[in-house]
Amino acid sequence: MKKSIKLSALLATLMLTSTAFAANEGYTTNNSGSPVVKNGYGECWRLPTTYDKARDGLVECGDREPAKPVVVAPAPKPAPVVVAPKVQTVIKTVSLSAEGLFGFNSAQIVAGNQQLEALVSSLKADKLLKSVSVEGHTDYLGSEKYNQALSEKRANAVKDYFVAAGIPADKVTAVGKGESEAKLTAECTAKKFKKRADLIACLAGDRRFDVNVETAKEVQQ
Repeated sequence: MKKSIKLSALLATLMLTSTAFAANEGYTTNNSGSPVVKNGYGECWRLPTTYDKARDGLVECGDREPAKPVVVAPAPKPAPVVVAPKVQTVIKTVSLSAEGLFGFNSAQIVAGNQQLEALVSSLKADKLLKSVSVEGHTDYLGSEKYNQALSEKRANAVKDYFVAAGIPADKVTAVGKGESEAKLTAECTAKKFKKRADLIACLAGDRRFDVNVETAKEVQQ
């Protein structure tokens, strides 16, 4: 009778061990196969069997490292959208008197004209400069042919001055208009000056050159 009881207990132990081994190979577990039985120090009870710790070991028992979290690289930030500035063409005309720049009936530039120097500085600083057109003008005194030639010489003299100062030659043009656009003829002749010098002084505004500047400016969008 005692042998039968011992045999039954042995079979029960073997069945328990088999169940535990199947549930958590290499460890002692309870009847349900989980959790793993631990001692008073919190250590897992391991069975005297050979098992692959890397494959079958339990993390809670310190036999296998926990799975490392999968690090998902953040999506790259979209490249910033670079909006090219909108450029608007601008045309402006600067009229300068020939007085103080040219002698009477002369196409020779007199050095030191502050108006001309200021214009040169402005043109050189313009990074969006497209073109510069110089127009020479005279009063009505003298023949039309003479005035046309004089206006051309003066316009070319100003053009050469700009180029010598550093403005690209391919951006500068010159043209002579002669007396075709004189504006003070009627006004000054109506005054009937007795002295020619007074008439010449009255017509000073017609002895000029117009500088037409084509440039651009950036417009905020």
